[in-house]
Amino acid sequence: MAAFWLLAACMTLVALGFILVPLLRPRASRGPSVEEANLDVLRGQRREIEADVANGVLPADARDEALADLMRRARVDLAPAAPMATGTRRPWAAAIAAAIAVPVLAFGLYLAVGTPEAVDPPRVGHAGGQLTDAQVVAMVETLARKVRERPDDVRGWALLARSLSTMGRFEEAVAAYEHLASIAPDDPQVLADYADALGMQQGRSLAGRPTELVQRALAIDPAHPKSLALAGTAAFDAGDYPAAARYWSRLAAQMPEGSEDRGRVDAMLDEVRTKAAAAGKPLAPGATAVAQAAAPSDGKPAAAATSVSGSVSVAAALAAKVDRSAALFIFARAVNGSRMPLAVIRASAGELPRDFTLDDSLAMAPALRISGADAVRIEARISRSGTAQPQSGDLVGVSDVVKPGARGVKIVVDKVVP
Repeated sequence: MAAFWLLAACMTLVALGFILVPLLRPRASRGPSVEEANLDVLRGQRREIEADVANGVLPADARDEALADLMRRARVDLAPAAPMATGTRRPWAAAIAAAIAVPVLAFGLYLAVGTPEAVDPPRVGHAGGQLTDAQVVAMVETLARKVRERPDDVRGWALLARSLSTMGRFEEAVAAYEHLASIAPDDPQVLADYADALGMQQGRSLAGRPTELVQRALAIDPAHPKSLALAGTAAFDAGDYPAAARYWSRLAAQMPEGSEDRGRVDAMLDEVRTKAAAAGKPLAPGATAVAQAAAPSDGKPAAAATSVSGSVSVAAALAAKVDRSAALFIFARAVNGSRMPLAVIRASAGELPRDFTLDDSLAMAPALRISGADAVRIEARISRSGTAQPQSGDLVGVSDVVKPGARGVKIVVDKVVP
C-alpha cells in the first residue's frame, strides 16, 4: 500500500513539473524594438527619394529639400524613449496556486470516486473471496430471467437447473430440468441430473419417474457414470441386490485401481453383498467383481466361458487424430441376436494402448451376457462427444468373431466414422 501512495506522489510531482517549469521560466523579448522599426521605415523612404530622382519623377533640385525633411522626421522618430520595465516579473501567485491545486484535486478525486481499498490486498482478497447468500440468490434470479428470454439456450438452462439444485430449491430445479430435457432430450447427463433432482424432490427416492429417466440415459450411453451410480442406488433401495451389483461393478470398471472413487464404489459393493446375505439371497461369488466373472456351478474356471480379454491400440495413421481427453468405449456384441452390448467398459483415450476384460459382471441386462452368446465381436470406439451413440468423426476398431473365453484379442482402431 505504501508503494502505491509513493508512486502516486511521484507522478503528481512529474505533472507539476510540466506546469511550473514553463510558467516560471524567464521569457526573452521577441521581435525588433521601436527604434529599429522606425529606422527601417526611414531607410526605405530615403531609397524611394533616390529612386524618384533617378527616374525623373522628382526634380533634382528638390532632392536636397526632400532629404532635409526626412532628416527632421528621423530626429523626432528616433528620439530616446523613456525607459520601460523589462518584464522580468514572474507569475509566482499562479505557480503557488497550481502547486496546491494539482495534488489536492488528484488525491481528492481519487478518494471520492476511486477505490482506495483496492491497494490493500488482504481486504480485497477477503471481500472478493466469498459471496453472501443474498448475492448468490440475486445472481440465480438474474440468470432465471435471462434464460426465460432464451428458451433454446441449453447451457443457460443447465446452469440454472444445477444452481437451483445446489441451493436445495428442488421444485424449481425439477421445472428447469424438465424444460432442459425437452430441448436436449438425448443428453444422458441432463437426464441423470433431472432424475437426481426429481429424486431429491420426492424425499430422496429414485422410485418411479427418476428410475425411468436413468434408464433412458443408459439407453443413450450404457457407460454413463452418474446414470450407473443412480441405477445402482435405485436397485439397492428396491432390494434388487444383483442388479445393484451389476450397475456398480460396471461403474467401478471405469475407475483406476486405488483411486478414492473406486474405493467408495468397492465399499458399496461390499455393502450389497452383506445386505444380500442378510436377506437370505447371497450373491454368486463373482457377482461383485469388476474384472472377473462368477464361478460356474461345475467348478470350471470362470474365465473359460464368461469373459473375453485382450488389448486395444491405435493405428499409426490415426494416432495424430486421437483426442486424448475423448471417451473410449470397449464393448462386446453378440454376432447373432440383439445389437445391445453384452458388456461395456468406458475409459479415456489417454489410456491407449489399453488392456481390457469384458465379462458378465459388466452385463447390460440379466438376459444379455457374454456367457449366453455363441460368438461375439469386440468393438472399441473413441468418442469426441463422450456418448455411446456413434457420431461422425469417431474412431473405431472391430475384432474378428471370437468365442466367449477368448484371450489375447487384438483390436486396432483404424477407421473413422463417416
